Amino acid sequence: MVVLRALQSVLDFLGPGNVVLGIVLLIATPFVDRFLIRRKRITYRVLYNSKIGLGLERLHDGTEPARAGQRQLYQVAELLDRMSIVVIRIRNTGGYDIDADDFDRPLSFTFGRRVVWNARVSEASTEEIRERVRAGLRFFGAEGSHDPVDRDSLRTVRERLPLWMARWVGTVPSPKLDVEQHWHGVRVEDLALRRKQKFKLVVILREPDDSGVTKDIEATGKLKDSGLLKDEKRERLITLPRATGALAALLTVFLVLSLVFVPPPADSTVACASGEVRIEGSSVFMPTASAIAQDFQRVCESQGTRITTAPTGSVEGVRAVSALGPDDLGLLALADGRQRTDGATPHSEQIGIVVYHVVVNASVGLDTVTTAQLRSIYDGTTTDWNQVRGGESLPIRIVGRGGESGSRELFEQKVLGTGEGELSSNGCRTKDRNPEAATIRCERGSNPEVAREVGRTEGAIGYADAPSVAQARKDNPLTALTVDGKAFDPAVGVDSGYPFWTVEYLYARKKPEPGSVAANFVDYLLRHDSARARLTDAGYLPCTTSEGAPLELCNHR
Repeated sequence: MVVLRALQSVLDFLGPGNVVLGIVLLIATPFVDRFLIRRKRITYRVLYNSKIGLGLERLHDGTEPARAGQRQLYQVAELLDRMSIVVIRIRNTGGYDIDADDFDRPLSFTFGRRVVWNARVSEASTEEIRERVRAGLRFFGAEGSHDPVDRDSLRTVRERLPLWMARWVGTVPSPKLDVEQHWHGVRVEDLALRRKQKFKLVVILREPDDSGVTKDIEATGKLKDSGLLKDEKRERLITLPRATGALAALLTVFLVLSLVFVPPPADSTVACASGEVRIEGSSVFMPTASAIAQDFQRVCESQGTRITTAPTGSVEGVRAVSALGPDDLGLLALADGRQRTDGATPHSEQIGIVVYHVVVNASVGLDTVTTAQLRSIYDGTTTDWNQVRGGESLPIRIVGRGGESGSRELFEQKVLGTGEGELSSNGCRTKDRNPEAATIRCERGSNPEVAREVGRTEGAIGYADAPSVAQARKDNPLTALTVDGKAFDPAVGVDSGYPFWTVEYLYARKKPEPGSVAANFVDYLLRHDSARARLTDAGYLPCTTSEGAPLELCNHR
């Protein structure tokens, strides 16, 4: 969390736009460097650098040569044993064509003490390039002199090659050379390559007699202005593309973490404090309360706010609050309707109006029921729907809530005027639990479960809050009945005569201290526009108006 807050602070300072701009510039930098700043570039790579590999040990069979022909063979083998081949690929990897005038110093290669015996141009992009490079090859001695006498062409080298071979083998007389030619390097003069053109330079070399096998190669040369000559094989650990790419990736990760995982800036309309609060109670209202609590915690998380929820039932929730010590304000309880408590009376706040419906499975074929008919159904006097509406027989199956439910308490008090009856069924279709009971009655742990069970069980009747009924209708057909021909109308309130509604209450051991997490959350729940919108969307009527005034209707429950 500390790291995320630090990321948010850095992002606030820099601004997301500047971070994105930095990423774009870092990605573009290598391309700008290559095609604009260092727009002309020659790269080379030594593809092969090794001896030919034909030595005396491959010819010797343990006896001395007996004939002159064999001696000559051994002399040739001894010569080849000290020969090596170098293959160098040269190409234009820049953004523009390169002409001969673009060089301050031509591209040259020296091979240590090894002597150049021959050379050729291979795999050129075009025949024109091959001929131009061949014509521009110049071979020079150990000091790399630029004097014309020390700049022999490929033709000169090849003319001397038979004389060198003859002198080495010693079987053919050859004129004695005034100057022993030892070419140790080759220079590519008048080099011109278009973009992406290339060629290979193959050089045949011989090791001096007084040294072992060597692989020395040194390249020199210089392009004018900002041009670059580069050895492809010598990759530095830290290069411009790698450095800028790593920084761009780092900034991208930073931006994603900042935007996705870091909480948004605190809402100035929400008061925050450090601490923890737990909310228990009504399973009916808890989903909406949890969503509001998450909204509040998201805004105040950076201040150390933490809120947890648990749907324990209205009765159990209020009982837990009543059992707290007078200074324990870390627990709040939600209850469907005003709850009676033993001992000290906890502090309460009205949240919103919850409307309930008596619901039946679509197979029942009713849309209204009287209070007297409900009492007759729940006390076991009426056990079949044909006793209510006539027609075909259909057993009445009651789906209710357990004794800890505030919804059951409301139904018993405001509608039945008595208890629901005993539990007789687990599966809700037969008296599989108590065959002697007066009714087929099962229980479910929450109002959404009750509504779903009624929707999928023929002949079932039950009750649930309006949001749970609306959700269950998406999967199974069920009907919300009017009671005595009346439905809830918030415009006329109690004058509508509809009995099955209540007010959701929030209980605390005593009124939370101003500035505490509990006090801030209660204020957010009752008065903040975001919380009121959550209540309305879930199907509840807030007990606080948009102007912050209490709703008079809530005082009737």
